Amino acid sequence: MNTKYRGIGAMASLILLMAASTMAFAENTPASSTTEPNRGHLGFDLYRTPSIPMPSPADRAKNCYALEQEMTALVPKTYSYKPDFYNDAYQGASIWIGTTLFMPVYALSAYSGFKQYGENARIISAEERIDLLRHLKAQNRCFET
Repeated sequence: MNTKYRGIGAMASLILLMAASTMAFAENTPASSTTEPNRGHLGFDLYRTPSIPMPSPADRAKNCYALEQEMTALVPKTYSYKPDFYNDAYQGASIWIGTTLFMPVYALSAYSGFKQYGENARIISAEERIDLLRHLKAQNRCFET
C-alpha cells in the first residue's frame, strides 16, 4: 500500500471507531434522566438549575393579602444598583491604575466580581421566593374577583 494512502486509511478507521463507540454509548444511556445532574468533583452546580417551589405549612396558611404584602416587601431585593463591568467607573480606574502605576489595584476587579456573585445570589433567592408566592396566590385563586 502506498504511504500516501496509509494515513488516510488510519484516519478513516479512527473516525469509524469513534462513530461506532458514540452510537453504542448512546444506546446504553437512558432516554430521560430524572436524577440529579452529575456535579463531578465540584460539589456544587456550576450553572443554576430550575427549583421546585415547596411551600411550608405557614405559607399555605397565609391569605391573599398576606401573600401580596410579602411579595411587595421582596420586590426591592430583586433590584441591582451595582453597575455592570463596562459602566463601572471604578473598573476603568482600576484597570488604568493597575496598568500604569500600581499592579495590585487589579484586585478591585476580583472584589467586584465577588460582590456581583453575592448580589446575584440575593436577587435569585428573592425571585424564587416571589415565584413561590405567586404560585400560592394562583392556588388560592387570588387573581379572581
